[in-house]
Amino acid sequence: MNIFIHGWSFDKTIWKDFYNLENSLFFNLPFHGDFKDFEDKNIIENYIEYIKEKIKKSSTLIGWSLGATISVLFYLKYPEKVKKLILIGFSPKFKDEKLGHNPKNVRAFMISLKKDFKNTVFNFRKSSTNCYFKSIPLPEEKGSYNLLNEYINLDITSEIEKIDVPTTLIHGKKDKIINPLASIFSNQKIKNSKLIQINSHHAPFLEDKQIILNEIYPDLSI
Repeated sequence: MNIFIHGWSFDKTIWKDFYNLENSLFFNLPFHGDFKDFEDKNIIENYIEYIKEKIKKSSTLIGWSLGATISVLFYLKYPEKVKKLILIGFSPKFKDEKLGHNPKNVRAFMISLKKDFKNTVFNFRKSSTNCYFKSIPLPEEKGSYNLLNEYINLDITSEIEKIDVPTTLIHGKKDKIINPLASIFSNQKIKNSKLIQINSHHAPFLEDKQIILNEIYPDLSI
């Protein structure tokens, strides 16, 4: 089974080019897409439990940005349910200039979300992907803000050394959201990992889906 988890402010339709894959599930983050009814405290912890109930056998987790971090946290809690990790634009510590994003800019972004949620989200999408993606509905404001706040305060730099399944790190060299050094650092810490750097933005799979297909089906020519 392939499990796809998208990044903050988008929804599962960001993976639409992969919808034709067999044995694949596409999850919305809490407060994103049509998944708006969720407890807005301990969101990531509760979401991991939600995912656990949906995954019936050992699976490949494909996570992007916040979705990548959730994939790692899920593995750390339920390693028996994960056979491979594909982490796109991953950061083990987002509020860090080298491993994520400049903390001053992060604080300014959170303030901007409070003042003008709609335009701040669209501008974030533009910075991430070079597109506003206005066709994707806005996430629910309060819940998605709290979810993002939980994410930016995580630090799993020491935890990623515990990962013991094949792991592929994919990162855009022009990523404006998460410093590409984050994946280089993670590649050094995760013993069974490889790093793929793409001349792209924060979402390289939008430009070339083959980079993910090659990792899901390494023995096949897609």
